[in-house]
Amino acid sequence: MSNTVTAVVTHSMAKVTADWTPTTPLTSLTGWSGERVSLQVAWLPPSTNRSGPENQVRVEVEGAERLSLFDVELVPTQTPCWPEHSTGFVTETPGLLPDLLRPRPDGAHTMARHVGWHSVWVDVVLPSDDLRIRVYDGEQVALDHTVEVRTVDRPAVDPELSVAQWFHADCLATYSGVETWSEDHWTAIANQLGSLRRLGATMVLTPVWTPPLDTDAGIDRRTTQLLDIALVDGVYQFGHARLDRWMGLLAEAGFSQVEVPHLFTQWGAGNAPQVWVDVDGEPVKLFGWHTQADDPAYADFLGQVLPFLKDYFGARVGLANTFFHISDEPSESQLPSWLAGKALVSDLIDGCRMIDALSEPAFAEHVPTPIVATDAVPTFRAAGIEPDWVYYCIVQSWEVSNRFIAQEGVRTRALGWQLYKARAVGFLHWGFNFYNAVLSRSAIDPFRDTSAGGGFLSGDAFIVYPGPDLQPLESQRHRLIAYAMADLAAAQQAERVLGRDAVLAIIDPDGELDYATGWVTAETWLQRRSNLDDAVALALN
Repeated sequence: MSNTVTAVVTHSMAKVTADWTPTTPLTSLTGWSGERVSLQVAWLPPSTNRSGPENQVRVEVEGAERLSLFDVELVPTQTPCWPEHSTGFVTETPGLLPDLLRPRPDGAHTMARHVGWHSVWVDVVLPSDDLRIRVYDGEQVALDHTVEVRTVDRPAVDPELSVAQWFHADCLATYSGVETWSEDHWTAIANQLGSLRRLGATMVLTPVWTPPLDTDAGIDRRTTQLLDIALVDGVYQFGHARLDRWMGLLAEAGFSQVEVPHLFTQWGAGNAPQVWVDVDGEPVKLFGWHTQADDPAYADFLGQVLPFLKDYFGARVGLANTFFHISDEPSESQLPSWLAGKALVSDLIDGCRMIDALSEPAFAEHVPTPIVATDAVPTFRAAGIEPDWVYYCIVQSWEVSNRFIAQEGVRTRALGWQLYKARAVGFLHWGFNFYNAVLSRSAIDPFRDTSAGGGFLSGDAFIVYPGPDLQPLESQRHRLIAYAMADLAAAQQAERVLGRDAVLAIIDPDGELDYATGWVTAETWLQRRSNLDDAVALALN
């Protein structure tokens, strides 16, 4: 029975659970100048006979000028995976798993918070000297470990990829207990937009009207309509002061693209979204679940609002960076209503981008840019279609990449090189900060419920937590998606130096990498990333 702290340095893809089994210590990190890289310092309090551990440790890291430390906190995972599940999950039992990153001062003590293994997360922005990591148990040195750091002398850049991660402004207001569009709401939005950009997103779902997404029929989500709309003598007038402020926040955060909320309700385009209009001085929910999609009054509204939006966004981000949706995932029975909606608006948004999630290749001819579920890609290929936009959500849980809390970290990070090999140009996920139960039937506390009321796998609905002082708390999964984007960018930049064949020979030596194949260990993945970076550095020198 040990009476001292046990500590080991491990990589960022490790899920350091309470019963974690230590792996070979991390010895090196590579990346490009300006790139953020991470490691974890896992530590285990000493065993005790009859009382809980009272230990605290101090983690010190030398060698990096730009350094951030976080405690990795366990969160409840009510649904880690479905009873029938594929490989790639660290557990199949509900419980507590590592995810939340809680900022901590460098050199501060961290206390034991539970029985078993703990982790301190270390972010380093390159370039950096080699890292010397010490863990102190009181005055005793429990670990003294060095990690070699090698930096490619080229600036890290964003990948050539459009990335949508749907932003839910209503959930921020509800969780924070503030009024919609109050100053506190704007502050929370600005802070989370910064986190969304750090994740790698390039566009933001912009609620010109309340998005008709993930909402049960007949239910209205909390109103978050940026446009002030008035109807005067049959003519709609559009006030855009709030929209101007929103666009200012997007520009400050570095976003270059905009998504307009769906023009019709999700999954079939059967009804109009919730739209509030000032009529004779009174706010009226003029359109919503009570409005059929083909209602002439709604068609008249679209005929006036879409030209306005086209001019507005065209002047600010350009028509090629303005994305519209009809409705997600139409089934065969819903295709007629989807096609009717498309016919109603196609001419009105000419020159803009029209994108919709799609799993049926038979419908692809109708969608200018289908966003194909990653597990449906083989079906599209069999039909002669190579999807260049893909997405995943709760359904894509079988042998494809995803960002569930209980998944192995490499299954999340693998997305980057999957996108590279497939030459994808766009990626979408629906839940950046969805703090509601399934179909928005109620709000949830994301610190207590990570499964949207038990209906989704834990982690599907959000990847960032609403922290104190209206600041977001990011997650290990947030980092892994950002690193997937960094892997993609590194491969794209390396291609300019080495050529595509040489890049693929390094990152996919067996030729098996695809959306559902080519799985390797995290250690192998990191070795391949190091090999890629080293090959570029050698070619440059």
